[in-house]
Amino acid sequence: MLRCPSCNGILTKTETACYSCGEKTGQGEKPKGGGFDTVASVVFYIALGLTALSMFTKFGPPLSVCVPATVILLFVKSSASQLKKNQT
Repeated sequence: MLRCPSCNGILTKTETACYSCGEKTGQGEKPKGGGFDTVASVVFYIALGLTALSMFTKFGPPLSVCVPATVILLFVKSSASQLKKNQT
C-alpha cells in the first residue's frame, strides 16, 4: 500500500496526485535518462567484434587488451540493464 509523503493518505498505484492534499506523487512519470544501457550495449558489441577480429587477424588491438575490455563491458552492460529494469 502506497502512502502520500505529506499527509500519509492512501494512494493507489495509478494515482499521480494525492486525493487528500493534492501533492504530486510522481507515480505515473517515466524515468528520465535511460539511454546509458543502449550505449553500453553498443560499446560492448563493438568490443566483442574487435576481440573476434584480433583473434583471427593481425588487424586491430592486441588480444590481451580486447578480452579484459570485453569482460568489463559485459559487466557494465548487465549492470546498466538491471538498473533500467529496477527504475521502471
